[in-house]
Amino acid sequence: MGTATIIEDDDDIRRLLEVVLGQEGYEVSSAATGREGIALLTDAPPDLALVDVGLPDMEGYEVVRRARTAVSGTIVLLSARSQARDAQLGLEAGADEYLTKPFRPLRLREDLRRVVARGVTDDGQEPSASA
Repeated sequence: MGTATIIEDDDDIRRLLEVVLGQEGYEVSSAATGREGIALLTDAPPDLALVDVGLPDMEGYEVVRRARTAVSGTIVLLSARSQARDAQLGLEAGADEYLTKPFRPLRLREDLRRVVARGVTDDGQEPSASA
């Protein structure tokens, strides 16, 4: 399926996300801080990145802003913050989607399939500006 990077400081959530993405066929790398995550995202840009908003060293919004030019794949912000303004900030930072915690693994899989599929056309190519 491709590669995925998870940037999440909570060990339990990070491991759960690793399992979920691994079951979807992704080769997964992960980091617990924004700095480590930016290094992963820019050194080996993934097809899919999941970034927690509340990281210990910086906001996930900043991670997305710094890495967006290097990552052409899908970036999804995950957060317990559920206000519309939080989602707006995430999208303005360059994320493709903003999903809230807590999540059910099955629903997360469905949401991620939808988001990833939205970024690729039926012929496997990136959609054009006119699409």
